[in-house]
Amino acid sequence: MRSVLPKVVLLALAVSLGGGSSRLAAQQAGEPPTPPEETSCVKCHGLSDLWEGDQRRLYVPVDHLAGDVHWQKGLRCHDCHGGDTQTTNFITAHAVESGFRPVKSPAEVPDFCGHCHSDIQYMRRYNPSPRTDQVAEYWTSGHGQRLKSDGDTKVATCVSCHGGHGIRPVDDVQSPVYPTQVANTCATCHANAELMTGRQYHGRPLGHDQFELWSQGVHAQALLKKHDLASATCNDCHGNHGAVPPEVSSVANACGKCHVKVAELFDNTRMKHRFEQLDLPGCVTCHSNHAIHSPSDEMLGMQAGAVCAKCHEAGKFGATLAGAQEAREMRGKLEQLKRDIAAAKDTVARAERLGMEVRGPRFDLHKAETSLTNARSLIHSFAPEPMNTTLDEGLKVTADVQLRAEHALGQYTYRRIWLALSLVPILLVVILLLLYIRALPEPNSHA
Repeated sequence: MRSVLPKVVLLALAVSLGGGSSRLAAQQAGEPPTPPEETSCVKCHGLSDLWEGDQRRLYVPVDHLAGDVHWQKGLRCHDCHGGDTQTTNFITAHAVESGFRPVKSPAEVPDFCGHCHSDIQYMRRYNPSPRTDQVAEYWTSGHGQRLKSDGDTKVATCVSCHGGHGIRPVDDVQSPVYPTQVANTCATCHANAELMTGRQYHGRPLGHDQFELWSQGVHAQALLKKHDLASATCNDCHGNHGAVPPEVSSVANACGKCHVKVAELFDNTRMKHRFEQLDLPGCVTCHSNHAIHSPSDEMLGMQAGAVCAKCHEAGKFGATLAGAQEAREMRGKLEQLKRDIAAAKDTVARAERLGMEVRGPRFDLHKAETSLTNARSLIHSFAPEPMNTTLDEGLKVTADVQLRAEHALGQYTYRRIWLALSLVPILLVVILLLLYIRALPEPNSHA
């Protein structure tokens, strides 16, 4: 591959000679020096044909800068890269003595960006409440630790996720770190089998199927199909700049950021501590990690496919038969409430179709459905008592609704019978009137 250096040198000499003579004439005439154009750097770096091979990283497409958040804030090339902007001499402009800050290796990127982003006084010029700890966080991440300790320059740095030039604001839908784009951005590396082969974190293989599994899960469906930006993607669980896989003891805390009620229940159970003792990762033990599907009642119990059976059926991890029986009973009562709700709904619907007033029973039926929802959450208490209490409340409501709906049906039948009975005397009167009319003498036609 031919070197691009001669092109750079020739272009630099042309710019240097032309710019130098015009500046010299201006200074001799006593005029102030002409300020450089705000895009002067792209005279070289914006030429696609100039940069080839390893030097291609120095090519900066001009159209990328229009959407760049730094460019929009009024910052220009020298604000990040330094150098002497008052000269068109290639060597002088890029001299370290002129304040030029080159980025020779990916390992230098975090501190290069941190030159501004870790300076709270500087950042306040653009944002009154800036984050200035991103670089410090990065060095605690799996990426930063591997870069610092192993010198692994293939790990992600700032530009891997945000881009080098054309960096868009986080809330820009075209940004690679916008919620709907984060998983694709992470997958650039983490779905690359060749890149991820042999990589581990604390002795555990990282794998390369996380994006594929996440795409099948409930979080991806909510985020990408329902456009629910609150749904979890990679950084919600692993962190942003300080990204690491959640430890066994912190998985429930990661899930608990969104699933607050369930996390509180789990945090107060004996199972949480038991999971930690056995090195089982909390929520992930039952729900999986990336391929998380919508929970169903089939997960509870001891039948085939139930998660309780994975441990309690075979006595794994010290699981007891008493726990298996509790799981069966909890599932049985849950199914009973579901059947009773369905039956009460059917009875209410039949009464409503017949024109009976059932708004009260229909409204109360929502209370039973709420009890069912609460009971499903209380499964995470791993104790039958609180769940049974809630289920009993729902069963009481459904029994009352069923009784009132059946009473409405009884009222309908009662009214029909009395309506039929009330028609009998009316018909008798009509018959008698007809007989009486027929018995009257015909009027005298000659009168």
